Amino acid sequence: MTDVRQLAQWASGRLGYAFSRPELLSQALTHPSEGENNNRRLEFLGDAVLELVSSDILYRRHEDALEGRLTHMRQRLVQRATLAEVAGELDLNRRLRYQGADLAPGGAAHEAMLADALEAVFAAVWLDGGIAPASALFRKLFSGRLDSVPEQPRDAKSLLQEYLQGHGLKPPDYCLAESGRDPQAPSFRSVCSVPELSLSAEGEGRTIQASEIEAAATLLARLDPAK
Repeated sequence: MTDVRQLAQWASGRLGYAFSRPELLSQALTHPSEGENNNRRLEFLGDAVLELVSSDILYRRHEDALEGRLTHMRQRLVQRATLAEVAGELDLNRRLRYQGADLAPGGAAHEAMLADALEAVFAAVWLDGGIAPASALFRKLFSGRLDSVPEQPRDAKSLLQEYLQGHGLKPPDYCLAESGRDPQAPSFRSVCSVPELSLSAEGEGRTIQASEIEAAATLLARLDPAK
């Protein structure tokens, strides 16, 4: 079993954080298969910590991004696969305490265990030092991913809303004008309007969302042909 003091030294070097209560880190790296005093509660808190610090960082880095794009980027950063990758880069596997062959490297359970452990580590940092070191740790571990996280492709509705927002106008209004009655071939017709500009456009599609996107695209083209 890894000594608590050794864990603290490891954290200082790899995480760049010196724990005043290294027992928190020890608990964060203890899987429930080891019995009591495991990382399950820390994992719960760490999930919220990661969401908060990642949201704050993305909000400040992408000043013009709307909620949908920010949410997509955050999801890509803190999804299980990404957390497991970061945990692997830290060699958390060598620090974890667990029992059971089903948790050995190579399986889905092992990936989940790594992701959970990283969440627990963030909770331990939060409890030990607060939001500042937790945020600093996120920047340190996710720096490359923060620079390359893909943004969600923007459809015409998003583009139109951003265009109007950029011109100090209110978001567009959408209303369903007609829906087809044939369940085998559904069709919808929606109207997108910008009352402040006295403009509106119609769109059709097999779903309400598709019809709204088509209407937004038509209206956007009238506002800015370059779009």
